[in-house]
Amino acid sequence: MHTLLIAVGGIFQLASQDAFLVHCNLQGMYDEISNATMASRTARDIDMFHTVFYTTDWAFVDADGRRHAWDELRAEAIRALDMPRADAIRQAIQGAPRMRPDGAVVLVHAIVIRTVADDEGRYGLRGGSHTLAEVTTFSDTWLGSGDTWKLQRREQVGAPAVYVDKMPPDIENPRCPSTN
Repeated sequence: MHTLLIAVGGIFQLASQDAFLVHCNLQGMYDEISNATMASRTARDIDMFHTVFYTTDWAFVDADGRRHAWDELRAEAIRALDMPRADAIRQAIQGAPRMRPDGAVVLVHAIVIRTVADDEGRYGLRGGSHTLAEVTTFSDTWLGSGDTWKLQRREQVGAPAVYVDKMPPDIENPRCPSTN
């Protein structure tokens, strides 16, 4: 009986170590995706990083439950290249990944920080400058294992939250959680 308990305990410890490693690997992928998004200047850049980080059947499900394929969103991503750039993008995994035989599902807060001129006085004095941090929660499905991962599906969970002239707590999350 004692041997059985040790074996079962070892399996749970191995599973938690695997989840920890997956968390660290995927957080690294999110950091790379955020950096690639900030660095993209051309349609070719967008196509290249999409090929590297996403499956060929990648899809986005919006907050209303509508599914959008990459073909539909690619044009929008290219148009966004002409828009004012974000000051920073951070994606922070929330909690442990839910492991699946073919990959993992994670809850992530995507944080986009922008400085805006408040010509209408929406956030304070008219004409002032403000820092907005928009936080959107997503449930992401990743395929892969080890160091090889690709994002297959991103589903928006609820409406974004906007922080005005302050940063959300997720912005300072460490890249990889401690094992303690």
